[in-house]
Amino acid sequence: RRGARLPNEPLSQFLERLSPAEAAQTTPAHLLPPWYWIDNPHRNTADGESGDMAAFLRDGRELLRRFKLARALCTPNDPRRKQLREGLKEDIAALARRCGVTTGKWMLFPKVDEVNEVWRKVCEGVDADRLGIGAKVSTSGEEDGDPTRLICVYTKDFTDVEDVKRVLLSLVDMGLVRADMPRGIMYKCDAYTYLEIYGKNEYGLRPSIYGSKEMLAG
Repeated sequence: RRGARLPNEPLSQFLERLSPAEAAQTTPAHLLPPWYWIDNPHRNTADGESGDMAAFLRDGRELLRRFKLARALCTPNDPRRKQLREGLKEDIAALARRCGVTTGKWMLFPKVDEVNEVWRKVCEGVDADRLGIGAKVSTSGEEDGDPTRLICVYTKDFTDVEDVKRVLLSLVDMGLVRADMPRGIMYKCDAYTYLEIYGKNEYGLRPSIYGSKEMLAG
């Protein structure tokens, strides 16, 4: 995988070799991978691999199609619309478990001048098995001049709320997340990404299935 830590590479060497803050300035655009990656050396490498993706996409798209057909029979204020939406959410989660497509991630958005330090702490947490199955950092912003970078901290199973919260609490202990952050951080499951369920989607689903403020308050 391009931009990944090499087998048996010392963490300090990996961080020096691939610096996210300087990536766009030191590497030609056509050679720059979109992400730098680190895997948890204490976990089975298969933990982060997708399961039966073909079956998930086929059956997931069918769930979305049936949802739209059922919703079309409801009036705008019909209470069944909410029931259908909650049912769709549960059905996608069940399908993801059945197909082994369960990875998800907490998302951090450090500023460019802070990304190397935040990324270093995340990598140390992954390397020490304090976080999840791995992490990645974007090598550039979504647009030219974007002052932030995205760091994704992955967990094996978005339906395992206990493990998702464990990783969040580790991020808090590491000083990367605060309970009093105005908006907190959000957690997305990859299943939604594969089904192209993003913000303001036509199904009325929240693309972020967990938030740090709600989870830390609970």
